[in-house]
Amino acid sequence: MSLEQWSRNGWLQRLDSALPEIQKLLQVVDRELSDARAEGISADGKFEHAYTAALQLCMVSLRAEGYQVPKGASRHKRAIGSLRYTLGEPWAETADYIELCSRQRGFAMYERINVVSDEDADELLSKVEHLRGEVVHWLKTNHRELVPPNI
Repeated sequence: MSLEQWSRNGWLQRLDSALPEIQKLLQVVDRELSDARAEGISADGKFEHAYTAALQLCMVSLRAEGYQVPKGASRHKRAIGSLRYTLGEPWAETADYIELCSRQRGFAMYERINVVSDEDADELLSKVEHLRGEVVHWLKTNHRELVPPNI
């Protein structure tokens, strides 16, 4: 598979990207990471903020490649799954991990409290902080025109 094949399947749409959009998405990432690090937040809350940052990082790389996920079913799943095609196959394991976290997040958001442990939340936060650095490096290498000046 490839992003182009996903587009032919109707899972993605072509849409040119622009620096202001990427900059705004990265600002959301940074806000969510900051919120995830806040003192006194529950493990579920930390996990939710870290997950949102991860999802937005997937969107950054997808948008930089000139695609977007149409509104509707499987939006998160497609955005997360696209990481293996944007950053490359070495990131497939990270995409799979974020997808598992997506399911866990769903339980925490909609079904019950105390779904995730502090260790789960800390692990996700650590992985997302690393992913942020890698996405920025990837942008600088592959889409220099989309790198915000403050990065």
